[in-house]
Amino acid sequence: MDDAQRVFVVGDIAGNLDQINTALDRVGFTPNKDVLIALGDMIDRGPDSMGVLKLLRKLNSLTLLGNHEHLMIESILGQDQLARQLWHKNGGSWSNEVQHEQLEAVCHWLLEQSLSMVVEYQGHQVGLSHTLPIQWSWGVFPVDKRAVVSALLWDRELVKRRKCSANKNVDFSIHGHNSTQVPFWIANSYHIDTAFYGRVTMVELSNVIDKFKYIKAKQNCVKNKN
Repeated sequence: MDDAQRVFVVGDIAGNLDQINTALDRVGFTPNKDVLIALGDMIDRGPDSMGVLKLLRKLNSLTLLGNHEHLMIESILGQDQLARQLWHKNGGSWSNEVQHEQLEAVCHWLLEQSLSMVVEYQGHQVGLSHTLPIQWSWGVFPVDKRAVVSALLWDRELVKRRKCSANKNVDFSIHGHNSTQVPFWIANSYHIDTAFYGRVTMVELSNVIDKFKYIKAKQNCVKNKN
């Protein structure tokens, strides 16, 4: 990734098209010049899930899957009734107003998206995924694909315990999924899902790197004093 580009990372959008548009306008986002990375859960609960997906595709966003997209794929393409019930219970009922062919097309596009990525930017390796388990290595993924899906789309233990045992092969990582009023750090993982509290959080990656460097310098200072 070009260090000269502005790179923005957005947490859960949850169908809130107006909010993501407002966030993009606030920073003067320029398509084909700036980069947008979406951390999944782009759909459900908000008023315009399809509009959000269309916008992200129009902007050529680097898009990662969340657990809500996983439920949609299992419901539409896998015809899994349990997944469908859970999806609709958690905001997926908007799909009743969309033609099945359109939903299938969206699901096929979602299947082309990644569960995670690591970007090299301004001298840092940054891991990006919807969520993160307590212990993870970005260099060696589990052979069992179900374990990867569970870890990167559904896991909440790291935030519940406020404990990160290992987040290896990156300098730090950024995630959504776990609702919070304000973004927060657990070790070298940064969590930015504020959608439940009425707003979409979008951060500029260079600013997060500055925060990480400050925290790291402060920790080193404490260690040196001890």
